[in-house]
Amino acid sequence: MKVLYIGCYRDGTGWAYAAQNYILSLDMAGVDVVPRCVKLNKNEGEIPNRIKELEKKSEKGCDVVIQHVLPHHSDFNGNFDKNISLYVAETDHCKNTCWPERINLMDQAWVPNNFMAKQFSVNSKIFTPHYVVPHACDVSKYQKDYEKLEIPFIENKFVFYFIGEINRRKNISAVMKAFHTEFSISEDVALVIKAHLPGHGPNESEQHLRQISDGVKEGLKLYSSKDLYHPEVFICDYMTDTQIMRLHATCDCFVSASFGEAWGIPIFDAMAMGKTPICGNSFGPKDFLKDCGYLVECREENCFGMMDTFDELYVGDESWFSPSIIEIRKRMRQAFENTEERNAIIRNGIERAYDYSYSSVGNIMKSILNDEHDSPLCTEQEEFRKSHERVQ
Repeated sequence: MKVLYIGCYRDGTGWAYAAQNYILSLDMAGVDVVPRCVKLNKNEGEIPNRIKELEKKSEKGCDVVIQHVLPHHSDFNGNFDKNISLYVAETDHCKNTCWPERINLMDQAWVPNNFMAKQFSVNSKIFTPHYVVPHACDVSKYQKDYEKLEIPFIENKFVFYFIGEINRRKNISAVMKAFHTEFSISEDVALVIKAHLPGHGPNESEQHLRQISDGVKEGLKLYSSKDLYHPEVFICDYMTDTQIMRLHATCDCFVSASFGEAWGIPIFDAMAMGKTPICGNSFGPKDFLKDCGYLVECREENCFGMMDTFDELYVGDESWFSPSIIEIRKRMRQAFENTEERNAIIRNGIERAYDYSYSSVGNIMKSILNDEHDSPLCTEQEEFRKSHERVQ
């Protein structure tokens, strides 16, 4: 078996990072994999040397193709014995798009979490067999000693932090609301936010974050002046992979109020680094974070305000899952005060990371390719699949 892997693994994004780890997992499992890059931006991210070596191989003789692209860019090709769509989503369905039509042409669909395999696919009328292939990680990077970053205002404080893009779905304002309402200025805590506004420079990104912060403080009305609140630390410059790991090592508790994460790479990295993640009980984190962090109850809501994406995605008749700010506050307090409980969570998280090593995930992928792995089809999807076949 020879596998052609098409993905945006050179783009320097979280999606690119996931693609790199999938390629390296296949390689680790002994699968003959040939990576080919598609570009979705002008960035040029860091590339492992092993992937550069694999790129030199010829795609001649590939009998399986994995298309790790947006489904509307995927295309069934009869020259392959098996066409696989590898995709992610963060809402409850994609019925407004051409995704179901495109994915239904494929032989298989690979997704990173159980919600997508069992519920999202049914809600979207997708009958192609779905397989859960969790994101993989290089566990060796969690075993290194990283020098802490020197950051003003956080020395000798318990540091809550967030890493990600600035957009509506990430819901950064809710993290600020939870932090400022839970902790008074007299408590030794700090909030660090490493974020960027896609397509904009560090200065514009920081200005945007400060506008969000000022709006939160003005709206909370807890103090007569915004200067009486804890000052947040904003990091908007580009950071290498090593610098990101140094940031994890510097801080104490990762907080995400995102409306949905198909996986959540920074959340997973925080867990593996012993940093007690707090996030919503949905999608990817619901699969890997049990007993390894704090999963916060969520309320299903209509998507709203996602203007910086395709028109047919994140529309109002889709749902995402909004974490309770009250529950986030409670979990932040627990992490800050209950050292014994937090230490137990830390131990669980560090151990859990090994379940997602290149070797573990590579063997899952290999078993699916060899038809040795069952698809987690639920009853509704199986019935829909049968009814579709009868119509055909």
